[in-house]
Amino acid sequence: MDKRKYPRLDPFLVTWSLLLLHTAFGLTSREVNKTMCIEKERDALLEFKRGLIDDFDRLSTWGNDEDKKECCKWKGIECDKRSGHVTVLDLHSEVSCPGHACFAPILTGKLSPSLLELQHLNYLDLSVNGFDRSEIPRFISSLKRLEYLNLSSSDFSGVIPTQLMNLTSLRILDLGNNNQLIVKDLGWLSHLSSLEFLRLGGNDFQASNWFQEITKVPSLKELDLSVCGLSKFVPSPADLANSSLISLSVLHLCCNEFSSSAEYSWLFNFSTSLTSIDLSNNQLDGPIDDRFGSLMYLEHLNLADQFNLKGVGVPSSFGNLTRLRYLDISNTRTYQWLPELFLRLSGSRKTLEVLGLNDNSMFGSLVNVTRFSALKRLYLQNNVLNGFFMERFGQVSSLEYLDLSDNQMRGPLPDLALFPSLRELHLGSNQFQGRIPQSIGKLSQLRILDVSSNRLEGLPESMGQLSNLESLDASYNVLKGTITESHLSNLSSLVDLDLSFNSLALKTSFDWLPPFQLQIINLPSCNLGPSFPKWLQSQNNYTVLDISLANLSDALPSWFSDLPLNLKILNLSNNQISGRVSELIVNKQDYMVIDLSSNNFSGPLPQVPTNVRIFYLHKNKFSGSTSSICKSTTGGATSLDLSHNQFSGELPDCWMNMSNLAVLNLAYNNFSGKLPQSLSSLENLKALYIRQNSFSGMLPSFSQCQLLQILDLGGNKLTGRIPAWIGTDLLNLRILSLRFNKFYGSIPSIICQLQFLQILDLSANGLSGKIPQCFNNFTILHQENGSGESMDFLVQFDYMPRSYLYIGNLLVQWKNQEAEYKNPLLYLKTIDLSSNKLVGGIPREIAEMRGLKSLNLSRNDLNGSITEGIGQMKMLESLDISRNQLSGMIPKGLANLTFLSVLDLSNNHLSGRIPSSTQLQTFESSSYSGNAQLCGPPLQECPGYAPPSPRIDHSSNMNPQEHDDDGEDFPSLEFYISMVLGFFVAFWGILGSLIVNRSWRNAYFTF
Repeated sequence: MDKRKYPRLDPFLVTWSLLLLHTAFGLTSREVNKTMCIEKERDALLEFKRGLIDDFDRLSTWGNDEDKKECCKWKGIECDKRSGHVTVLDLHSEVSCPGHACFAPILTGKLSPSLLELQHLNYLDLSVNGFDRSEIPRFISSLKRLEYLNLSSSDFSGVIPTQLMNLTSLRILDLGNNNQLIVKDLGWLSHLSSLEFLRLGGNDFQASNWFQEITKVPSLKELDLSVCGLSKFVPSPADLANSSLISLSVLHLCCNEFSSSAEYSWLFNFSTSLTSIDLSNNQLDGPIDDRFGSLMYLEHLNLADQFNLKGVGVPSSFGNLTRLRYLDISNTRTYQWLPELFLRLSGSRKTLEVLGLNDNSMFGSLVNVTRFSALKRLYLQNNVLNGFFMERFGQVSSLEYLDLSDNQMRGPLPDLALFPSLRELHLGSNQFQGRIPQSIGKLSQLRILDVSSNRLEGLPESMGQLSNLESLDASYNVLKGTITESHLSNLSSLVDLDLSFNSLALKTSFDWLPPFQLQIINLPSCNLGPSFPKWLQSQNNYTVLDISLANLSDALPSWFSDLPLNLKILNLSNNQISGRVSELIVNKQDYMVIDLSSNNFSGPLPQVPTNVRIFYLHKNKFSGSTSSICKSTTGGATSLDLSHNQFSGELPDCWMNMSNLAVLNLAYNNFSGKLPQSLSSLENLKALYIRQNSFSGMLPSFSQCQLLQILDLGGNKLTGRIPAWIGTDLLNLRILSLRFNKFYGSIPSIICQLQFLQILDLSANGLSGKIPQCFNNFTILHQENGSGESMDFLVQFDYMPRSYLYIGNLLVQWKNQEAEYKNPLLYLKTIDLSSNKLVGGIPREIAEMRGLKSLNLSRNDLNGSITEGIGQMKMLESLDISRNQLSGMIPKGLANLTFLSVLDLSNNHLSGRIPSSTQLQTFESSSYSGNAQLCGPPLQECPGYAPPSPRIDHSSNMNPQEHDDDGEDFPSLEFYISMVLGFFVAFWGILGSLIVNRSWRNAYFTF
């Protein structure tokens, strides 16, 4: 080494250099640790915060405290790393939808002009907040470095300020979804020469010259004019000739009330480089416009939810779209043969990734889907596919999601090994037959398998090969056989198990530990019994446990007291489970649905959990008082059913604690005493069932319960007059049953104000007086067409994966049979006033209730005749007016009631001949017995009655006996004599003249 090339370093210089480096390093470290936030900008932000109302404490990091002085670390703030100036202010709210309701922690208040201190701000996002219809502040236009401005969905109003033209650096401007914001003059847009994204949709759009002004923004790449009512502002042909946007590639035109292609034709001239078009949720009529096939760069086309886009589906021009990746024509009433549709999309078979065809009228088979090598999601549910699921070419598909549910597809399933990437497979509600193919075991990425409502047979052993399966749904099938642990042992990713409503048995060894932790366990109608499967004890993370109808006849295991804390739905109904459930329920306060009905549970009433919505304990052996209701602090319960138990004593007077209660069913118990006054405080109550108890005394006023639709008080010892508030305050009442009580006095005519009343049962009381003449005010009973509505509208609680409805029963006498009916509003329209002390005649107004199906006025003291107009009640199926004092003849119109299947007119004073018809003679003689002067079939024939002579009707093929007795009599003998004489005179008058007069005879034959 030549030392002369490397001179010797002076030790002093080395030491001095190291000291300088150390000092410099220390200074640099201190520079890094010092506060970057510029004081006047921090003060401006704090002033801005003081103008806001932050109910959700989103700005808790903003402050003057020592640990909060660094404003560049505040939530929603970013600073330039060199200068320290604030460059980003992002206070948008995040929307979350934990259940079925969405929520956003919005900021409210006023926007302070202190933001003007932030002259280096280039990003401002205040979207999804609530600024109470204030105008967009004009000072924002002074923040001239802004490149991004988002004020969408923040409740701004007024006209968009034209001063926004000063924001010449803007690249993105989003003012959408402010409802009251007026889009009027768009002349300011032409000054925004850098603008690339513009969203004005969802506002009060009044800019008739929008087309001319938007085309003056040459840099625009994406335009969102959804919900702008553009059908009212269609550009003129002159505008189209002189304007275009070469750079525009994405166009959102959803929900603009377009009804024909002529109203959006301008988009085909708007830009030649369109890659994405959204025309969903319009009112387009007719077939799909084949001009879409000329847009060679098109990758994304959404035409969904048109409702009137009827036609023969995808036009052949779509074969030109070789770049198409996304096509959605779902819910458009389009019909097309599916193989033809696939053929017309063959140009995009290497690019198409998502194809939405659901909720249409597609028919045929599913073939050649593997030819679409890039296809990942295919939606075909709710169509009329009636062919087979088959593949001819055998290519391996990249399909990840396939939904064929709710069709009519048949035959066996194909070789599923062709779809190794499948994560979700929905085949429910079809007519597939045979076994699930063995190849399903090769779908290692499968998360959801739904083969419900088919005709499949059993599950193969290879199911256990699906190691990544996360959801298995085989509900509503007729699957048969046994599922064992060998089917499930490799499903380590399984989170959703649904084998519901089949003929399957799930049998495992006693000590089996599954490899998965389920989130949803749906096994109703799956044979698990007779003992509880112990493997359930190992599951500790599920939110739904439904093992109803599972053939369990075991005692409730002790480990049920340690069910998961986040359990929302517990359904053990329709088994033979015994034991006490107090600890099971009290220890869990997050339940939403608890259904323990139809078991052998016993003991006292458990305390109602805090957050429960639905609480069903009916058809068990619970006993004792219900005083624990008073310990409950729940206000969220909407449905409480304690019917068919052994509860006794008086009801506690603390129902005000359950303010949200919509359904209360206490029927079939041993309650006694008076109804507590607090029941009348339930302002949300829609249905009250307390029948078949021993309640006594007078009714408390339910005037505050104005939502009541069902009031079932039958089978008690209630007394007093029928209160007037029923007719004045319960105007939504659909069912009123006071049957088998001790009410007295007359039927108040005020109840005729109940226009929606469909079932009125006042039978077996002590009512007197006349039947009100105003029953024809019951509007529902006038309607002949259709039946009533389902009672499950009372309570509906949706929680995945099922919807929980309340379907109440009603005890009525229908066609001489007393029984309970589910959903009586679906088919019953009845009035039952039987077994009272009513007097007077049957009001003729009753005949105006043409939709009434059952009328029972028996066992009263009614007199007079049967109203002649009864023949108008065309829907009547059951009529019982027996055991009264009615007299006169049976109206002939009664023979016209073709639906009548139950008739009882017995034990009255009716007289005359029973009208002849194919209907009235089919009833037993007992229907007419006890009327001494009544005669005719099926009773004895009337004395001296001679049946009419038969006639021949040459104008029809009907037999003589098929004619109605009410028709005209046959022609008499005199008629036939006159006819013969007339013919004789006319014939010989002409022929005789020809014989006598020769000249006439010659002229006639010459002619």
